Amino acid sequence: MGVIILNNFRREQIGSGIYFSTIMDNRFKTGLITVLFQTEIDERKCLAYSAAAELLAHSTKEYPTFLELSRKLDSLYGMEISGGTGGKVGETQLLKISGVCIDDSYSLDGESVYAEMAKLMCSALFEPNAENGAFNETEFKQIKRQLIDNIDAQFNEKRIFAKRRLQELMCEGEKYGISLVGKKELVQELTPENVYDAYEELLKTAKIEIICLTGASDTESVKKIFTEEFGKIERTPLECKTDVIEKAETVREFTECFDVTQSKLLIGFRTACAEPSENVPAEKMMCSVLGGTAHSKLFNNVREKLSLCYYCSSGMDATKGIMTIESGVQKENVEKAKAAILNEIEQMKNGNITDEEIESTKLSIVNSYTTITDTSSGTLGWYLHQILRGGDIRTPEEEAKRINAVNKEMIVEAANRLTLDTIYLLTGEDKEDEE
Repeated sequence: MGVIILNNFRREQIGSGIYFSTIMDNRFKTGLITVLFQTEIDERKCLAYSAAAELLAHSTKEYPTFLELSRKLDSLYGMEISGGTGGKVGETQLLKISGVCIDDSYSLDGESVYAEMAKLMCSALFEPNAENGAFNETEFKQIKRQLIDNIDAQFNEKRIFAKRRLQELMCEGEKYGISLVGKKELVQELTPENVYDAYEELLKTAKIEIICLTGASDTESVKKIFTEEFGKIERTPLECKTDVIEKAETVREFTECFDVTQSKLLIGFRTACAEPSENVPAEKMMCSVLGGTAHSKLFNNVREKLSLCYYCSSGMDATKGIMTIESGVQKENVEKAKAAILNEIEQMKNGNITDEEIESTKLSIVNSYTTITDTSSGTLGWYLHQILRGGDIRTPEEEAKRINAVNKEMIVEAANRLTLDTIYLLTGEDKEDEE
């Protein structure tokens, strides 16, 4: 792969399955570095990967306790290093270790804080706090408890739980349906040894993106540091891909009963396209006109006019080709709400979309693109997403032009590409009151 240069963004390959990107932006006083590992979603491995990523940023061989590492970071102008899961993009699991420091132009005596951060991150990555093929037992137990707490927290937050269950049921048999939060029985199977094995597997087989944002720091020295360290590893990177099911053949309905006071009604659709398809901007517009803003059809009609839902919104995962509608309803209003939601989609398929709805939605989406680069983390996140989605890398301005080019006919076509896949209801057994 050659070098990609786009305004202030540059990306190049520095190793087998390893890419190094820089963003130069002198508006910011901080420098950011993220090392992102991409690997296939595997139910039996995802928790070990997550635990390994957390442990890497917790301590190193040179600084074997969190306190010692924190003192070192404080001595470098309050530098921060963190690690853990980065979620998923399509059917790819993301693990990361990230660093934040002041830009070199603000350091005393011309000290290269940015390069020091890269060295510390490499120390965490290549010299972890481990012995004899196992992570430190004490720190491992702490991370293990944290993973269990994450499972409990998601179960207790029923809105998040319901969305996870829709994904699991709708995408049963697909890697996308596997929850990265995992199951308690799989957490209990983790050991310091098998988590270390997972860490070594990531270094050898994951596709790796290193992306740096800085104002005036020397990124060439940082690139050299990472290139030399990763060059010591014999790698066989795996190619991650996402299977996109374009059309649902049947509609499945599921109901689960829990101790909830507000039912959660979720509906999943296949959109027939995914990134980097040229149809994605129209899909985004269609989804937002339907339920992505405070002036959307679902909000104005189903929630406000009909008063059938406490909340009702739509969202899409453009990397998997899925659109979901989430709503909170009283138990006695479930069927009415379902009918009203599906009716709004039928109305869109028939062209019942006003110019005002289209223009308001465009303004909302374009404004989000305009403001996303107001922060250093937002800027880095934008370009990282551009890399991960596949296809051409675009600036926010270029993406805004694609949205503004979408017309009513394209939105209607996008609505007609939808196929209903799964309806999921999480409800209580007794009569409900509003939360």
